[in-house]
Amino acid sequence: MGAVCPAWQALSFLFMLLLTSSVAASSHCTTNRGPTVRNISDALQSNFGRRGLSHITIAGALSHGLKEVEVWLQTFSPGSRTPIHRHSCEEVFIILKGKGTLLLASSTFNYPGKPKEFPIYTNATFTIPVNDPHQIWNTSENEDLQLLAIISRPPVKIFIYDDWDMPHTAAKLNLPFISDEWYMPHSAAKLKFPFDWDEECYHQPKDEL
Repeated sequence: MGAVCPAWQALSFLFMLLLTSSVAASSHCTTNRGPTVRNISDALQSNFGRRGLSHITIAGALSHGLKEVEVWLQTFSPGSRTPIHRHSCEEVFIILKGKGTLLLASSTFNYPGKPKEFPIYTNATFTIPVNDPHQIWNTSENEDLQLLAIISRPPVKIFIYDDWDMPHTAAKLNLPFISDEWYMPHSAAKLKFPFDWDEECYHQPKDEL
């Protein structure tokens, strides 16, 4: 057999290099379950443009092909906080270290109103009811707040509020019904979907339950 053409060798090497780079860039978006054991240190970590946040999806719908639950590891620097938001899924928090404040309002009325305040601290755990607006603050001046968040029905659809007096968005995206339109302001809470850490991997809509 004749010698392999140097140009063909170079082309093959370039192809493999591009393929390897592509796989590495999209590896966190796979819908396959992949290995059972993973090192969190190797997971994609980003603030997604949110100052003071570090987010890692430890196990997720778009990252790992999960269907019923998703787990996040989040770290908030001193003074940072989440936006005021709600979502149509259950959420469980476990505080790994630090302290802060949970602000929690109700979805019973047309807008959240004044939230209740709950201190949160290392080893604390709490749940957020479906669609209840909430916010988490790191109230420490010198210590990070680190937590695990577990949500149901991923990927999450999040409605974000400008303030606690902003009206709720109706439960379905094609609402309000005609009979409700006269009192539903245009400044209702805004849907953010896919959310920051799902944007790169999201391709198809998920059927609502």
